[in-house]
Amino acid sequence: MKTQIVFEYKRILRSKIIWLVLCGLVILTTIPYFSLPSSDKGQLLSDYRMNQMSAQQGYDSLKNITKARKTMMTMAKINQNAEDVVSALENNQSYEKKALKYWESVQSATNSGQLQGDQPITIQMKIDRLSWSINHKERATIPTKNIPVVSYIVYVLWENVTTIIWLVTFILIIINLYIPENGDFGRRFINRIPLAKWKKILSKSIVAITSYFAIAITSFIPISIFLMFKNGFGNLNQQLVSTADGENIIHQSSFTYIERTIILTTLLMIIILFFQLIIVNFVKQSLPQLGIMIGLLIASQNTSIFSKGLASKYLPMNYLDLNRIVIGKSDISTLFINNGNVTTNELTIVLLSWSLALIFIAMALSYKRKTL
Repeated sequence: MKTQIVFEYKRILRSKIIWLVLCGLVILTTIPYFSLPSSDKGQLLSDYRMNQMSAQQGYDSLKNITKARKTMMTMAKINQNAEDVVSALENNQSYEKKALKYWESVQSATNSGQLQGDQPITIQMKIDRLSWSINHKERATIPTKNIPVVSYIVYVLWENVTTIIWLVTFILIIINLYIPENGDFGRRFINRIPLAKWKKILSKSIVAITSYFAIAITSFIPISIFLMFKNGFGNLNQQLVSTADGENIIHQSSFTYIERTIILTTLLMIIILFFQLIIVNFVKQSLPQLGIMIGLLIASQNTSIFSKGLASKYLPMNYLDLNRIVIGKSDISTLFINNGNVTTNELTIVLLSWSLALIFIAMALSYKRKTL
């Protein structure tokens, strides 16, 4: 088994496609840094000045309405709170407590019906982020060029490089694992190794998954080294506040998000790996196999295909973009709902069930073949 594992690793290392993929991923994980602003001050000032202006306009529109005095006073309070945030930012002071006071006043006015604007869940997420920052004495900030390593990795995985791209990378790794058209020498070598067929398949699976994670980790190394010296490692306990369905708020640390992403990605890779082994029984050439696998990934993004009926909850193709379920969005206005209303734990069960089923089917079909 060790001999075959070494042989498969050598095949991976000799593949020009894999090296091209690695270079592409390094570029994809590095480019987002250069689009970040140098400071969050400008964006925050712009946002809170806009909020202050809206509150002032609301106040002015109610001046001549006698019955609206209570609402007018509420708008005056909101306007003052926004002005306090702007003042703190302009003077380079800590602004989180003033911002928390502002959003709490907005929440109170929204709940009482005096103010309409942001969705209640959006306001609560802002309050939760600010409260965490105040309690842990960390600045509540948008991503900037001062971002530490951990926060940058989360930023890239969450907002920039989607799960689909990582899965395409995995498909390119495994596309030649189970087809016989890899040269007579390789075919004869593999088929003459005195190993049980399940051990051969296990060897290929180990090589495929470990190679994927090695490539994924390596793609982050250049930018991580740069950020480590420039901004530090960061905090794995940094709280991420988001929503996947627009109704419930998800609170999780950066570590939890990365951990869940790794676990669920591994399950998706197992599904793809053994689905590939099933395809090999019917499609012998690598190019048609690649077309089938990529085609399914593209089709999975079409909500009209997989988001209705039983398909919305039990077909794994509906979950190929893991961020929809694991973390969703930090802003409800950009939320794309297509997750079958499942939680991360439920998704783990769904993917694990499909993994076991496909392993069984693939192994059964494989034992009917004379070669891998």
